[in-house]
Amino acid sequence: MNKIIIVSGGAKGIGEGIVKVLAAEGGPHNILVNALLVGSIESEQIKRRHTANRPDQPYEDYIREFAANIPLRRIGKAEEFGGTALFLGSDAAGYITGAAINIDGGMCPVA
Repeated sequence: MNKIIIVSGGAKGIGEGIVKVLAAEGGPHNILVNALLVGSIESEQIKRRHTANRPDQPYEDYIREFAANIPLRRIGKAEEFGGTALFLGSDAAGYITGAAINIDGGMCPVA
């Protein structure tokens, strides 16, 4: 069994559409296609944004402000993203194809 995992921080609808088409095409060849739709994950990019935009503000305060509009009120951790990717790549996800999973703390209002 081959697996393709698409990681996208872009438009949800486009990502889901592509995944459904690719999953339908790959299915007969035993190829699973899924997508991880990424929200805000703590990263060097966010640290650089903090340094560029609010260097005088403590990083923890910046993150708290940054996460204020996320339903979980925090940004994600790399381990949380990685765990979901690991699951999709594992045998436990052997019957999952055409799925687009939001890893965004509840930001996307549509499932």
